[in-house]
Amino acid sequence: MEKDGLLERLYADHHAYLVTHYESLLEEAGWDGVVLASGSPCAVFGDDQFHPFRVSPGYRQWIPCGDHTSSYLVIRPGHRPRLICHQPEDYWHVSPTPPSGIWTDHFDVDCVSTSVAAAEALPGSLSRWAFLGEPSADVQSRGFGGINPDALVSALDFHRTVKTPYEVECMRRANRIAVAGHRAALQSFRAGEAELDAHLAYMAAVRQSETRLPYPNIVAFNEHGATLHYDVYDTQAPPESLSFLIDAGADYLGYAADITRTYAAADGLFSELTEQLDEAQHSLIASIEVGMSYIDLHAAMHLSIAELLKRFLIVDMTPEAMLESGVTSVFFPHGLGHHIGLQVHDVGGKNSDPKGTVIDQPPSFPFLRNLRPVSVGNVFTIEPGVYFIRQLLEPLRSKAEGRAVDWGLVSNLMPYGGIRIEDDVHVSEAGPENLTRDAFAALL
Repeated sequence: MEKDGLLERLYADHHAYLVTHYESLLEEAGWDGVVLASGSPCAVFGDDQFHPFRVSPGYRQWIPCGDHTSSYLVIRPGHRPRLICHQPEDYWHVSPTPPSGIWTDHFDVDCVSTSVAAAEALPGSLSRWAFLGEPSADVQSRGFGGINPDALVSALDFHRTVKTPYEVECMRRANRIAVAGHRAALQSFRAGEAELDAHLAYMAAVRQSETRLPYPNIVAFNEHGATLHYDVYDTQAPPESLSFLIDAGADYLGYAADITRTYAAADGLFSELTEQLDEAQHSLIASIEVGMSYIDLHAAMHLSIAELLKRFLIVDMTPEAMLESGVTSVFFPHGLGHHIGLQVHDVGGKNSDPKGTVIDQPPSFPFLRNLRPVSVGNVFTIEPGVYFIRQLLEPLRSKAEGRAVDWGLVSNLMPYGGIRIEDDVHVSEAGPENLTRDAFAALL
C-alpha cells in the first residue's frame, strides 16, 4: 500500500472492526483463536508448472498487499494479530515483496523462509483453535480443533455482504482503473481491430496482468455477445462490425470491479434497444431502497425488459404475461446481479442469517445469486441483459407464446448477439452510490 492518508485512516478503522468482529464470533463459537491461511500454489497435473495463485479472500481482507504463499494470520482475542509471512529464498522466481507500509503497524510480523517453518511457527496447542483456508499436510497434522468449521464460515460469509468504508473505497478505485480499460477497448473496436486487440488494449490501460484481474475479460464482437461467458478472443476482425459487448473488471488491493458495457457500430434498432436498456437499468438503480428485496428488484427488471420487447415489437404480449409465462427469461436468462468485494461473486448472498440458513431459490429465477434484502453497506452489481440466444429461442418458437414473437425481427437481431449493462452499486445511508457511472463521469 503506497502512502495514502485517506486509505491509511480507512484501513485503521477497517482493521479495528475486523478485530472486534472476529473476537466476537470466536467467543460466541467457543474458539480460543483462528488461523487464516493465504493458500498455496496448486501444481498442474503431470507438469512442473502451477496454476495461477490467488490469495484466500479471508486472509486478503486483513492483509492488503503481497501475494504471500503459505503464510498465516493468527487471530487470538486480547492479542495483536500476528502475521507469519512466508518469504522464500529463491533464485528461480521473484519472491513477494516483504510486508511494508502503514498497515503493518497493526500486526506483529514474523518472516520465515520455508513453508514448513511457517507451519511450525503456529501456536503449539491448537485443539481449541479453528483454521480457515486450504489446509496443507503440515497444517492437518497440527491438531486444529476445526478446519473450516461451518458455523464460523457461515457467520463470516453472512457479514461480508456489508462492506466497511475502506472496502468501498477500494472498489471505487478498482472501478476507476477498469473504466480506463473499457475506454481503451472501445477505441480499439471503433478502429476496426479484432477482439484480441481490444483485450490487449484493455490490459495495457489497466496495467494489470491477466492473473491479477478478478475474472477473465469477456470481449465479444457481434454474435459472440450471445454467449454469456464468452472466453475466446478472435485474432482477426470480423468482416462487418455490428456490436461490442465487454465485461471486464480490475483489482485494487484485492477488491474487485465488475463492469459491462455494450456498443453498437452504427445507429439503428440495436443501438436504440441498447440505449433504452441502459436507461431502464439506471432507473432501477435509482429506485433502490434499504430493506427492499433484491428478488423484487430482479422481477422489476424483468418487467422493464418485457416493456422493451413490446415497445420494439419483438414480442406482442402484455409485459405481465411475458413475465408470467417465462418469455422474458428467454431474452434475459441470468440473474440481475451479485454481491461483489473480495471475490467478484462475493459470498453470503443467499444466507438469511449468520447461521447459514439458505433462502429458498425462487423457481422462476434459478440463476439469481443475491436473495438478500438490501442493506446499508452492500455493494452489488445490477446487470440486466437482452440477448438473442439460439439455444433458448428455438424452444420458444415451438410453444404457444412463440406465436407472439416477430421471428423476422429476432433473426435480424441475432447477428448482434446481445446487450448487457452492468454497474457496481454501493448502498449508502444517503441512497445508492453508482461506483461505475461515477468512475465513467470522472474520466470525461
